[in-house]
Amino acid sequence: MGLTTELRDYRLALASPLVTAHGVHEYRDGVLFAISDGVHVGWGEAAPLPGWSRESCDDCRRVLESVAPRLSECDSVDDPRLTEILAELETHPHARAAIAGASLDLAAQSDGVSLGSLLNGRFGSVPREALPHSVSVNGLISDLQPERVAAAAAELASEGISAVKLKVAATDSNTDVARVAATRSAIGDDIELRLDANGGWDIETAVDTLRRMADYDITFCEEPTAGIDGIAVVGAAGVVPVAVDESAVTVGDIAAALKTDAIRVVIVKPQALGGSDLAMAALAMAEETGAGAVVTSMIDSAVGVAHAAHFAAAVLPEVAHGLATSTLLAEDTAPRLNLEGGRLHLPQSPGLGVSPVF
Repeated sequence: MGLTTELRDYRLALASPLVTAHGVHEYRDGVLFAISDGVHVGWGEAAPLPGWSRESCDDCRRVLESVAPRLSECDSVDDPRLTEILAELETHPHARAAIAGASLDLAAQSDGVSLGSLLNGRFGSVPREALPHSVSVNGLISDLQPERVAAAAAELASEGISAVKLKVAATDSNTDVARVAATRSAIGDDIELRLDANGGWDIETAVDTLRRMADYDITFCEEPTAGIDGIAVVGAAGVVPVAVDESAVTVGDIAAALKTDAIRVVIVKPQALGGSDLAMAALAMAEETGAGAVVTSMIDSAVGVAHAAHFAAAVLPEVAHGLATSTLLAEDTAPRLNLEGGRLHLPQSPGLGVSPVF
């Protein structure tokens, strides 16, 4: 008997609208994809985000529906035909990630190990007995009023967060500088302060604004302007270290960003790149060039966050990752990973440890 598949659409309301330089988001739409061998069921997710992704949910659904008959011809997740399907889908990264994720979840369940343990065996270097059961995460703040930013930052600090990411470039530069100052004052000197402009500044504004923020010990600024070339110009100014995120949508894009020598951090979204194997290729390039890396999600559902968290624990266990996004959702597709003491705790049951409940 071959593999069977299932597809489920979802729409999740955000707890409050998310304000970024790309606009305001009130919902998250996505597609959950399951692969079963008749004994176990593995789950993956495709959740492209408007304004960031080159695919839509409709695109993902069409791709997943089109390959489902071919997957049913595969005898197992080790079938070479599944590998061929994944190779053909690199131009459809979110759909590819859904299939790759479901197959890895299924493989880990079949082996009786957690997904993180399976990924560490394939990509990581941590001895299995030392593999962490949780990952450090950064807090996220997008409030526009400095007073509210300060209150949110103080609350995150009290919860044990080791890094805070502040969204910038959705208001005027003077207000942004005040927001940065309020955040640093609230979190003290020992907590990382990261910025994310989502490409909202032009090059001149980015350099000028970051120069005004530099005294507040900024670890890095993601996407200070749009496009790899522009980000590199900002980075070359030497004001604040810069990171590439949505301007690099493929592994090739990340390679191009690292070759500039001015972009010293890469934000790795495993789902957006096409799955953990392609994400690992990006991390390997960053390590080779001495650049830093952070694993993040795109406000995915509990399924997508769990996939990214297992990957982060397996390959970058010492970094604070951008995975504490579930609280941004008013509802979810499955029970969420436990967030406590600034760390996201991973299920230790076989596989992903997360299954949809709707």
